[in-house]
Amino acid sequence: MSSIFVDRSKLSPNYVPETLPHRDRQLNMLFSLYEDSLKHRDEVYLRPTQLIGGVGSGKTCTAIRFGEELELKAAEEGIDLEHVYINCKLEGSKKILLYRNLLGKVSREIPTRSLSTSEMLHELMRYLIDNDKFLLITLDEIGYLLKKTDEPIIYDFTRLNEIFPSEPCRVIGTIFISRDLSFHQYLDASELSSLGRGYIEFERYNSEQIRDILVLRVDEAFRRGAVDEEIIEFISDVVSKPPINGDVRVALDILLYSGLYAEREGYSSIRPEHVRMVLGETHPFITSEDILGISENGKLILLALTRALEANRTAYVSLREIREFYHLVCEEENVHPVEEVEEEIQDLIDRGIVVMKSLTQFGITGVTAKDLDRFLTGLREKIYYGISGF
Repeated sequence: MSSIFVDRSKLSPNYVPETLPHRDRQLNMLFSLYEDSLKHRDEVYLRPTQLIGGVGSGKTCTAIRFGEELELKAAEEGIDLEHVYINCKLEGSKKILLYRNLLGKVSREIPTRSLSTSEMLHELMRYLIDNDKFLLITLDEIGYLLKKTDEPIIYDFTRLNEIFPSEPCRVIGTIFISRDLSFHQYLDASELSSLGRGYIEFERYNSEQIRDILVLRVDEAFRRGAVDEEIIEFISDVVSKPPINGDVRVALDILLYSGLYAEREGYSSIRPEHVRMVLGETHPFITSEDILGISENGKLILLALTRALEANRTAYVSLREIREFYHLVCEEENVHPVEEVEEEIQDLIDRGIVVMKSLTQFGITGVTAKDLDRFLTGLREKIYYGISGF
């Protein structure tokens, strides 16, 4: 039994709390956009919406919480409405994979094998009509997907109801989540027109707001007395300032790993020195959420990269060195290595975790040779947690 934690999964990036401090305005704006769809079903039309804000600003939690609450309100009106959330980094790195996962979440009855993407969307809309079902779709990290394809993803997801134009609208909206508006550069004029220019902004959290969030998470994740007010204030103050700039994901990581340090040393509460140890190893550009989103082989390759960097004591290593350490890591983990190491490394680059200095030099984003030692320890721990889960 842990002397520190009650349920550390409450610090996981996959956990969506029931209460979202300081995001009432964004929730209310979403309800104002979509709630009328429940009252006037014959007048429903597909509304695209963009949620825009920096990392750790609550976009994903807000979208998921809104979807759950809208489903409940719909059920009260006797409407079968489902919110489907898809993270493009996890479930939609390719167009066909995205569409297949969408259909699989709506119903396992919908066939996907041997169907083209356009046929999949046709089957999706036919299923919704035949079963008198409504849908709200959220596509998170849309920019990541658009970097990888030149196909008209946005056009497809803003024109779904044109597949059967004579039938009542069945998809009430598509919510696109992105860190900024730079994904617009990948869209042509027709897609930009379909998407619209309006968006809901998520501002960075300030110190007081981060404190309010941490107080609620501490109550759920830790034993009473394990985290006092001084620790919460300390973390909130640090996270609200550069280079972290209000990323609440980093604040939750600091809480988690500070608790782990305290537990290992036999303490029943987190001390300031435990937080300082974590801060010395914290990488503000790579959080537990980033690690959890990587494929299993991607995590092993990233771990191999950290090993190679540590062995060479340099900020960059070659692809050959990464391969060597990757095979060693796979042997330790009793996993069969894959041959497509370059493809996995490119994915890590696309995610902003790995940086490529040249065709033969790879490193960790934002880490210099001077900072290498203190960052690698914390990063390796995150990778191991990403492999084993919370």
